[in-house]
Amino acid sequence: MAVRGFDESEEKKSYGSVFLLGTSLLVVVTLWSLWDDNITRRPWKKIQTEFYRLDYRKAKAAYDEEDKKLQTDPAYQELAKKLVAEEASLNGGDLAKKLKALQGEEVKANVRFSEIDQEVKFIKSELEEAWYEFDHAVQQGRNSKPYQETIRELDKEKAKLDPSLEAARQKREQIKEEAKKLHAGVKEMETQLAKMTDERDKWIRVMENATIKLGPLSIYKIPKIRQVVLDEFDRNNFDEPVGRVDRCQTCHMVANRPGFENEPQPFRTHPHREVLLADNAHPPGKVGCTTCHDGQGPAVNSVQQAHGEVHYWEFPLLRGAKAQSSCASCHLDVQKLQDAPLLAQGQRLFEQVGCTGCHLVKGYEDIPKIGPSLKRVSAKVDPSWMVRWIQNPHNYRPNTRMPNFSLKEDEAVAIGAFLWSAAKEEGEKWLQGHPMPAGLREGDKELAAKGKNLVESIGCRGCHGFADGEVSTVLGKEKEIIPNLKNIAAKVGPRWIYHWVKNPRDFSPATRMPSLRLSDQEVLAITAYLATLGSKSEEITGIEGRLGDAKNVKQGEALVRKYGCFGCHDIPGMEKESRIGVELTTFGSKTLEELFFGNHTDIRNTWDDWTYNKLKTPRTYATERIEQVMPQFDLAEEDIKALRILLASFRDKKAPSRYTADHGQRATQVVEGRRLMHQYNCIGCHEIENRGGFIRKYYENPALAPPPLNGEGEKVQSHWLFGFLKQPIPLRPWVNVRMPTFSFSDQEANLLVGFFNGLSKVEIPYAYFDDRKVPKEHLDAARVLVSKDYFNCFSCHQQGDRKPEGPPEGWAPDLTLARSRLNPHWIIKWLQDPQKVQPGTKMPSFFPGGPDNILGGKDDKQIEALRDHIMTLGRKDSG
Repeated sequence: MAVRGFDESEEKKSYGSVFLLGTSLLVVVTLWSLWDDNITRRPWKKIQTEFYRLDYRKAKAAYDEEDKKLQTDPAYQELAKKLVAEEASLNGGDLAKKLKALQGEEVKANVRFSEIDQEVKFIKSELEEAWYEFDHAVQQGRNSKPYQETIRELDKEKAKLDPSLEAARQKREQIKEEAKKLHAGVKEMETQLAKMTDERDKWIRVMENATIKLGPLSIYKIPKIRQVVLDEFDRNNFDEPVGRVDRCQTCHMVANRPGFENEPQPFRTHPHREVLLADNAHPPGKVGCTTCHDGQGPAVNSVQQAHGEVHYWEFPLLRGAKAQSSCASCHLDVQKLQDAPLLAQGQRLFEQVGCTGCHLVKGYEDIPKIGPSLKRVSAKVDPSWMVRWIQNPHNYRPNTRMPNFSLKEDEAVAIGAFLWSAAKEEGEKWLQGHPMPAGLREGDKELAAKGKNLVESIGCRGCHGFADGEVSTVLGKEKEIIPNLKNIAAKVGPRWIYHWVKNPRDFSPATRMPSLRLSDQEVLAITAYLATLGSKSEEITGIEGRLGDAKNVKQGEALVRKYGCFGCHDIPGMEKESRIGVELTTFGSKTLEELFFGNHTDIRNTWDDWTYNKLKTPRTYATERIEQVMPQFDLAEEDIKALRILLASFRDKKAPSRYTADHGQRATQVVEGRRLMHQYNCIGCHEIENRGGFIRKYYENPALAPPPLNGEGEKVQSHWLFGFLKQPIPLRPWVNVRMPTFSFSDQEANLLVGFFNGLSKVEIPYAYFDDRKVPKEHLDAARVLVSKDYFNCFSCHQQGDRKPEGPPEGWAPDLTLARSRLNPHWIIKWLQDPQKVQPGTKMPSFFPGGPDNILGGKDDKQIEALRDHIMTLGRKDSG
């Protein structure tokens, strides 16, 4: 049998220290892993704990403040003393004895009621049994009389008990009511005290919400992840819908709570919370935070990761104004968003400065060219002026939208030569049919003075300035939408001016310049005045020959193609040329690797910095090898930032339709109609969407200026507005300024009608008023109301050929036109409160407070009667 060996030296060894060291290491590692997992990698837990501490502290301070106010409030102290005295009287004295006696009586009454009620229930149970037996006997054809007798006897027994049961019930209720009356004083005072302490006690609920009870102790709430899941919000690389997890509110817990506006982040209330985070806007519990602010929604390991400010994350947190760029992901109409002013301004700039002439962007494909047609330019401008303009337009008009291409004189001459050559044939044809007008004499000061008066009165200043500093309609910070004519004589001659002013579309069928329906003599006067503004440009030596040089023409054509002049101007032979710039539909999603910084080392490598410098100095990234052709726009700092916000909104990802704002027909009508409205500069004369009406600054009396058009869609009938846009008629004959004829196509007029209807949220654009159903008493009453004895309406309003009293500047529109012009529902609204509909109107408010002796003194009936009368004016039988 084998024997195990035995080592005496092994017997003397001890491994206790090894086990102790191992155990210690295990404990340390375990503690470290717990610390690392719960503290180091869970910074949000510390943030939540700090927030609960802050929330509790603020609530406690608010509670103490309110409690201090109550302790010094005499009314509260007096009421509290009365309550104590009343409660004391219920606990001792005669009231206490009476209350105790009532409680004893209530016990007896309850017992008596229960006894009788139980007997009645027993009888009802026996009745149910008897009725069952009776029905069963009838069904089987047996004798049912014994059961009928039983039912009658039971009914008699129940009838005997019913009065006693009712008496017992009334006795019990009487005792309860007497006891309630004894407590009524205490209840009333408790209710009053509760109202007085409501503001203080609400802070108790806040403190309770920040803590949890553990027996007699209170500790801060245990932190937990807060997340919102947006189903099918994003799409993966396989174009499949996937949900978005948003955990931002794990740290930003008070974004939608007031009272934390001055706290540091992440404990600060969201700006404009009442508007932006309302239930009908962006409730955080439903749409989260990353839908607007981007960032890495699921990340909670660190602030940098949560904000997406780490390498390779494509959507870092949108800070400050840049958050406006995300509005375009959900909103089709960004112009109406009050909290996205830079985005709205950037969009207006992008559409009207001419960016779409070179760059294709989805949704902006059909923006018309912003520059004038050059198909007959040889018949229009002075050749020397044209070359200098091409070379640097900012020298002639610093605020022009036309950019500076930094051309040398030879290049400008070459471009001019090509344009002159391309337009020569059409220009000569036009000149042959449009001779110098007879009666136009150079230096006719009297005629020029008449022209100046006309220009200042008929509405030209709604679009044009005529001196330094006169800019009627400004685009962005300082760009002119319409040319300032202070030096027009350097550009064009009186022959062209005359025919242009008389009929702009005869020279350029697509021009935005309208017709003011001027007589020949009025056109002559305006031409004489404009011819005095500036002087003919100094002629460039040999300009005629240089413009006719075939070599220059060929070089100019190449330069025009290179710089894409046809993007803004109609140029003969280049109607089918495509845009020369890169497409910008997804420019906001470009990564740094896609942006070329040239040889710059002084510009930070960020999307924002690259874009800012590109807009400020477009050719700044040019190198010896790589040419840049984007011209210099000389945009103001604010305009650059606004355009950068818009460019950031051009992303390759859009929110799914279920999450977007209104993209329906109404929103589309408003967006497209607004573009057309801006294209024709309607806001130069009219205030629309509470913006514009720039011409009004030239009138001391607003009644002599074009009217505001806020709420126009609700005000007028759609068919009337369509006809008025097609062929304007005088509505205010005393006003000199004229509504021009824009020669709108049917499509354009419909678009503008839809725009105004969309702004006013008109559901039914057409209204029919059946004047045959108007009660005679309404007409009789209204004739009295409009008379001099009451409202004296026609002291201001014109009625057909009958003119009002007083000076013309105090007159109001012709009411005989209301029948075909105004919406009858709007008339009611207007008469109820004119100032609410149009703040600042001279129309007085007669209601409430109509005469008591007409239609029973009822305001609504009198308003309806006035509406009915107005809608019948103009009929042959109307009075």
